[in-house]
Amino acid sequence: MSRRHPILAAAAITITAGLAVTGCTAGSGTPSETGTDTIRTTIDIPASFDPTLTQSLPDYVLARTSYDTLVRKDESGLVPGLATEWTTTPTQGVFTIREGATCADGTEITPTVVKNSLDYFARPGSGSVVPGQVFGPAASPTITADDEAGTVTIDLADAWPDMLTGLSISSTGIICPTGLADPEGLAAGTVEGSESGPYVLESFEPGVRYKYTLRDDYDAWPEWTSDVTGTPAKNLEYVVSADSTATANLVISDQLDIAKIQAQTMDRFEGMDGYEVAVNRFSDFYLIFNERDGSPFTDQTTRLGVAQAIDRAMFEEVTSLGTGEIATSLASSSIACVPADNSLIPEQDVAGASAALDGVKIRFVAPNIVGAAGAGNEYIAEALRAAGAEVVIENTDVGTWVGKVFGEPDAWDLTLFADLNFLGSLTSPLTSFVGPVVMEGGGNVGAVANATAEEQFAASLTAADEEARCTALNGAVDALIENTDVFPLINDAFIYVQRPGFTVQMLGGSLDDPIFRIAE
Repeated sequence: MSRRHPILAAAAITITAGLAVTGCTAGSGTPSETGTDTIRTTIDIPASFDPTLTQSLPDYVLARTSYDTLVRKDESGLVPGLATEWTTTPTQGVFTIREGATCADGTEITPTVVKNSLDYFARPGSGSVVPGQVFGPAASPTITADDEAGTVTIDLADAWPDMLTGLSISSTGIICPTGLADPEGLAAGTVEGSESGPYVLESFEPGVRYKYTLRDDYDAWPEWTSDVTGTPAKNLEYVVSADSTATANLVISDQLDIAKIQAQTMDRFEGMDGYEVAVNRFSDFYLIFNERDGSPFTDQTTRLGVAQAIDRAMFEEVTSLGTGEIATSLASSSIACVPADNSLIPEQDVAGASAALDGVKIRFVAPNIVGAAGAGNEYIAEALRAAGAEVVIENTDVGTWVGKVFGEPDAWDLTLFADLNFLGSLTSPLTSFVGPVVMEGGGNVGAVANATAEEQFAASLTAADEEARCTALNGAVDALIENTDVFPLINDAFIYVQRPGFTVQMLGGSLDDPIFRIAE
């Protein structure tokens, strides 16, 4: 049983001071020198402990820590997780559930347990857009369990070729019966025994640190084909460290073991023996226009003016210091179907931008993860002002950004969208531009009405082969770019630094699945 309790941190105690105490307790040096069984790493502030309510990366990472999914990503493709084998078509998946897997409270993970959890994930009205990425825009699967045969069957009303990959997203992690019986407690992190995965939430200080303990009885690790070396930590401690300079200091002083850092602090680790810096392809940044009545961006010329105001190379330098990638689509070049270049994306045209934007009032909302303290957002705001626009910017935390863009459709005109693309396909970003709007249960963020994009997207779902699917997906993206319904910017980098004796891997581009290990 876990000893779970939220600990409210006193306002006078700073994050850095708290880490100093942790550092003194754990000691310095490599794991072999200290005998540590703990990994201390960084995280942004999560919004919920309910896997189905994930909003931003910290929610997904914590969901992965405690809840197992049916399949997992690897460099070789998808590998078994809670499902040992499967057969799929665009409208159906049949999964054989691993024998012997249990919940944290000892409950057997049967096909019925899996079915009930997936039904909860797909429930209408949850406010999450992830079910649409997993089961398609309708997001209304029929799920049946056969405990005797050991299988779960998922039937879809409409074709959705990405369902299998979607079931690797940590939001689909299987929640055990105690969690489903108390959704409020699940979200608050106070329910015991809800975990299907390796780690149990032990304690947490909201906005400061989150401590997890490895289950003694857990033996359901994925069947990775890649070489995953090292030992899982008995204790995982996620620490909120908002300042990238402070984060680098904490790694250097042995108070953190693995940490996300900004590109601006990478050079501090050059020449340091045993420290490793890994640059991973990460979030796709693009501008989304609010095309609802009352917004200046009902007009395509005004939208084009925004695109013409921006130097994408300068934006990348401000945001990523050369570690990012100038976008040619809505996903990185490592994703299938993405072209090497795209002449449809507008180039900077200062004169054209000024003609279109002079005197235009723009409410710009963006998450402050875009460069250090949201420096990329500030660059965009200044570029628009230089073209004559009157810009009010909200450079805010991710939770506030999500609430404003998804919950207040009339309160913004322009947003910088940070797409994590857990599916690793062009399908995922396109769901933000087609179909019903967010307030009607769909994923269409800006209320885009682009008939060609809709037609091409629909064609991709029933394409006869991969070549035809790519043609349709790229046709949908190009239709959006030509009408300036979206303006692709860059693919940003996720940069991990590891001190000697600790490793982290992100296999198959799986952004929500960092595999932390103590080196053997």
